[in-house]
Amino acid sequence: MIFIDSRAWIPLLDQRDGFHRRARAFQQELVGGVHGRPVTTNYVLDEAVSYLRERGPAHLVGDFRTIVTGSENVQMVWTTPDRFWAAWDTMLGRPDTRWSLTDCLSFVTMQALGIRRAFGFDTDFRQAGFELLPGPG
Repeated sequence: MIFIDSRAWIPLLDQRDGFHRRARAFQQELVGGVHGRPVTTNYVLDEAVSYLRERGPAHLVGDFRTIVTGSENVQMVWTTPDRFWAAWDTMLGRPDTRWSLTDCLSFVTMQALGIRRAFGFDTDFRQAGFELLPGPG
């Protein structure tokens, strides 16, 4: 399995994003099954939708929903109260970072599911001890 972060979803959808081409190239590996089943959370989707709604062309939000609901390959993990509070504790336990609650929820979910790799460009995943693919460079 591989975790898909909002900083993968956004460049996949928004051609203006500086990581768009790298994200699309890496997506082909995902489609080919190279990295296992893609997993994401409702909080990651919320973060990506909020970004696209604010900064992207209006149609991207609808396109994104069509992609997510139409995909049989992407496993959606819904946040539980226990994971939510564990994420908050993770964030509070690392005052040396600027990790968001969504980042921490991603880390907690990845740990719970035994996922060690994330698709995205947010170096917070590396800082948290995960492998980041393809990474910012």
